[in-house]
Amino acid sequence: MFRITQVQTIVYNIMNNQLKTKTRLAFIQIIFQHISTTNNLDEILNMFIENYKGTSVKSFHDKKKIKFEFNSNFLIKLSKFYVNIINLNLHSERINSILTFDRKFEKWDIINQSILIATLSEIHNSEKNKFKIILNDYLDVAKFFISKTEIGTLNAILDKLINEKKF
Repeated sequence: MFRITQVQTIVYNIMNNQLKTKTRLAFIQIIFQHISTTNNLDEILNMFIENYKGTSVKSFHDKKKIKFEFNSNFLIKLSKFYVNIINLNLHSERINSILTFDRKFEKWDIINQSILIATLSEIHNSEKNKFKIILNDYLDVAKFFISKTEIGTLNAILDKLINEKKF
């Protein structure tokens, strides 16, 4: 589970962004917890909403307290999208089918898996004219977690999945 102290810098940098961006950050954290633990997704979601929404955290930059906010209804909706993706097994097989390197999706770092699955979950359940906005928002959030090279890899995979209609 990401602890508030682990994401203080990320939250600080995102706090001035839209509420949807903040909710997408929370969504990535929930997927990360679900992949890395054996906990039930509903339990993770409920605990996350109860324990983190509206809590104040100190930023590392200026030591001011900032409020961790997200849209609970949108987060619940995104989590349902995630369940559909997992139940339909629409992620691993399709991602592995387009990879041009030996490392299969299941062997990736959990944060990279979480970001990719979060993005695919929302895109799969959105109108085509929203894809670019959603993709860019997740890639912006990803900058706080992973390297530029990894972001480039995620972007290439997502572009290929979207453009080849493999997803």
